[in-house]
Amino acid sequence: MTAWRKRAALLALAGVLLAGNVGFYLWYRSTAGDRKESMEARRVALTREVETREQEAAKLAAQRDRLSQVSSAIDEFYGRRVGSRRDTLAGVVEELHAVLQKNGISPAQISYATAHVPNLPLTEMRINFTFRNDYIRFKQLLTAIESGRRWLVVRDVGLQRDPEVPGSVQVRMSLATYFAGDEAAPRAGTAPAGAPR
Repeated sequence: MTAWRKRAALLALAGVLLAGNVGFYLWYRSTAGDRKESMEARRVALTREVETREQEAAKLAAQRDRLSQVSSAIDEFYGRRVGSRRDTLAGVVEELHAVLQKNGISPAQISYATAHVPNLPLTEMRINFTFRNDYIRFKQLLTAIESGRRWLVVRDVGLQRDPEVPGSVQVRMSLATYFAGDEAAPRAGTAPAGAPR
């Protein structure tokens, strides 16, 4: 009788375990769809997050490249193109007169005026002159100024037909160049074209 009780107890225990396993299986199977949907939603969210982070990384890389280019341009401008007034003024004026002479341009006078550039450690020198010549020489002069070794900027050009000479133009030009540092700017002045100040 005792053996039967042991067997019955074991059988009951096995039945309980079987029922538990069947219940767990049925629960697991019924919730598998929910878990799959949850995991799919999580996968989509992670994919979006990765794409967002990649886009942010690409933007940061582009900004870093732009900042690097700006830094290089600043280094080029301040380090190579622009020098102090004392070191570069004579060279700028000399090159301008050489360009004018090479292109057959003879202004009666050239005026130079310098002023400090607000919020920058620069001094701007404006160079103004007028001349009469044919249009082709005017275009050659523009090309020569823009491609010259010195930092010269064409700030303003006034152009009109010369009524006295057919095919000729009257030109008013304003150029600018820059010097580094906070040197005191000299007063504006006018000098004959052959005698730069």
